[in-house]
Amino acid sequence: MKKGLIKVVVLLAVFCFGILGFGLMMNHSNKDLTTEMTDATLPVVSLYVQTDSGDGLKEINKLRGYTEKMNGIYMRDTITPVGTDRLLPIQVRTYDTQVDGISYEIRSMDMDRLIADATIEDYEQTKEKISASLPIQNLLEENREYLLIIKLSSGENTISYYTRIIEEQNCYVDECVSFAMDFHEKTFDEVQSKDLAAYLEPNASGDNSTFNKVDIHSSLKQVAWGDFACERLTTPVPSVKEINMSYTVVILDYLVGATKANGEMEYYNVEEYYRVRYTSDRMYLLNYERNMEQIFRAESAEVYDNYIQLGIRDQNVEFSSNEKGNIVAFVQQGELWCYNEAANQLSRVFSFIGSEGIDDRENYGEHDIRIISIDETGSVNFVVYGYMNCGTHEGRVGICVYHYDSVANTIEEELFIPSDESYQVMKADLGQLMYENTQGIFFIMLEGTVYRIDLSTMQVKEYITGLKEGTYAISNSHKYFAWLDGEDENAADTIFLMNLDTEEKHEISAGGGEYLKTLGFMSEDFVYGVAKRDDVRQDLAGNITFPMYQVNIMDSETLDILKTYEKSGYFVQNIDIEDYIMYLNRIQFNGMAYVEAAEDTIMNREGDSGTIVGVHTTVTEVKETQVQLSLADIVKEAAPKVLTPREVVVEDDREVALDYAGEESSYYAYARGDVLCVTDDLREAISAANAEMGVVIGKKQQYIWKRARKSAQAEMTVSIGEEDVAGSSIAQCVSAMLEQESINIGVTALIEQGKTPKEILETTMDNVTALDLTGCDLEEILYYINLGTPVFAMQSDTEAVLVVGYDAGNVLLYDPLRGRTEKVESNDAAEMFKNAGNVFFGYILDK
Repeated sequence: MKKGLIKVVVLLAVFCFGILGFGLMMNHSNKDLTTEMTDATLPVVSLYVQTDSGDGLKEINKLRGYTEKMNGIYMRDTITPVGTDRLLPIQVRTYDTQVDGISYEIRSMDMDRLIADATIEDYEQTKEKISASLPIQNLLEENREYLLIIKLSSGENTISYYTRIIEEQNCYVDECVSFAMDFHEKTFDEVQSKDLAAYLEPNASGDNSTFNKVDIHSSLKQVAWGDFACERLTTPVPSVKEINMSYTVVILDYLVGATKANGEMEYYNVEEYYRVRYTSDRMYLLNYERNMEQIFRAESAEVYDNYIQLGIRDQNVEFSSNEKGNIVAFVQQGELWCYNEAANQLSRVFSFIGSEGIDDRENYGEHDIRIISIDETGSVNFVVYGYMNCGTHEGRVGICVYHYDSVANTIEEELFIPSDESYQVMKADLGQLMYENTQGIFFIMLEGTVYRIDLSTMQVKEYITGLKEGTYAISNSHKYFAWLDGEDENAADTIFLMNLDTEEKHEISAGGGEYLKTLGFMSEDFVYGVAKRDDVRQDLAGNITFPMYQVNIMDSETLDILKTYEKSGYFVQNIDIEDYIMYLNRIQFNGMAYVEAAEDTIMNREGDSGTIVGVHTTVTEVKETQVQLSLADIVKEAAPKVLTPREVVVEDDREVALDYAGEESSYYAYARGDVLCVTDDLREAISAANAEMGVVIGKKQQYIWKRARKSAQAEMTVSIGEEDVAGSSIAQCVSAMLEQESINIGVTALIEQGKTPKEILETTMDNVTALDLTGCDLEEILYYINLGTPVFAMQSDTEAVLVVGYDAGNVLLYDPLRGRTEKVESNDAAEMFKNAGNVFFGYILDK
């Protein structure tokens, strides 16, 4: 009996020790398999300029480091003036990272020419800082931009920093930067802020109901922070984005804090934009804008009733909820949060900002997050793209695909796609496809190719190729993708519509004598247009108009036609979709050309009927308008439990390099240092830049268009080639443009061979970039007259003129039929060109 009892006791002890040992082993294993994101380690480089007063140096352009080689033509962020002494002072804040050496390169903006390559031997180093001066040799042309690459060697690694430099003449950068800093300081001083009234232009367009966006048209009180008592926590280092003789663009980024009634501190990221012109008499503030957004924190007051309080920010919230609406994920200031109403849990799913304070390197907004999907348990698939502030990929630019497991409270990196483009260029491109289906297949579109990546095997397939701008459309969820079949976007009779969850492809075919065009998605419903083949026409200048007599809205799931739009005498040229409203941009044929007609709209009245979680606003006297997410049910009164997921350590390589070095897009529209759009459509680029007072850059990194020109341009001399003096007005105008650049070619003969003016300009002019300006308005094309180059313009469906000069209220038009230049009132000329379809061609010299 005793032996049996001893046996039982021994077996129980072995069992208990086994359970305990297994538990310890599993806990140890779990601890090893997850980790926290590592802190930022890379040094920061600041540049300095000599003040005009000679009393010292001024810090500008704080640069972040890149651990992989970037394509320099995409690194167009800041610009730094080089002084007359040709010394460019820099300071490196090392943050305890060992720096073994400093070198630099100067290259042409298109990266084709190496101007200088040198190592800095003489520099001062302390524990936390390195000070040096870069000697800039006498190799720079005045007022011409170059790319400067500063390189820090650290062990076996090289960290690169990029900025443009310019030997500026008569641009007065120091004065413009000083003005911006002085304006900024005075907004925080109740007495001195009154001095700012002279620079503001308050009117009805200024929104004085929110601190999220304040601009030059806001009231003085709004610019001076109203009743919102905030404290500036960091001193901004000016970032100079544009330098020219007409204006300088300066950006200030900083952090402010405000104390809540309960004593807790709220934090806000603020960006100020200044467009400033210097004259000997006074400074002119051409444009001013301040954007402010709260950094979300999980204090108890942020979740109450049936709301999540997001605070001061814009209403364009990136969020997604499960079908019940009791779990919602949302993005704010580069962080991803997820709230589970039933469990009363709030998870900070992803953030570069650490839990201890707000590090300047980690709180750097050159990245964004897109939510792909969320399931009923609250698990989320999402993408982080842009510059990686810290962690495994610190100092790299790329696209990270993550999965958040709400049950295990972990995030796992499923894929990393590196990029050599800046975040700003990447952001403009990635308005395109990014989607992960339920089978673990990730789809991404880059430069006209849709890639299919199996996340379990990392196998990559070029899924759809040869896509051009305007030939495809993507639904709001990215679940549906539609594209035209064929190479000619103006002669396609088939559209393919694919469900990326099932990978089923459906075919939409045109009727006899018709062509189709993809237009977009209204939520998840596909919109396409139908044009009659006989209505699609090419004008004498070579431009094609695709007038759609019919627009169809199709249910992407059932393929049923939900609505058909068709109105006699009207054609749809393109559409814009905002929220649940479709704006139809219409044209009519006036017997000479297709011209603009009154806009029409289609409203999706059921668009928000099924919405459970939505964006809501509330107004208080102090903070003014605040943004909230409204939930389905009343939340628990108790403060939510705050979770911070750990990151799963993966041993296998999840990095996939895609070979997508295809043809670069032709035009990049910039404003405030941000990329507004990347497009092959020059009209679209100029329109975007004009609306935001920006610039357009070409693929060679040359300026294509600026919102800056002289107030008048004297008449240019016009000379027609001998072979074309008896030719048509179109031939004579093209001939005169060629003669302007000393090119004598028989244009009439080329036109008789079927060449269009656009083709002739593109193929016959060396060291020149020919520009199709069709669709621009007269005011926009005057920039090229300002450069001293004539612009071709159709004044009817058959006759052309040259724009050869302008003054405050008139333009000078050379008419080949009359053989002379005439002054025409600007409004009359604009109306004439508009009735002819606003067909313009110009060019710029490649310097």
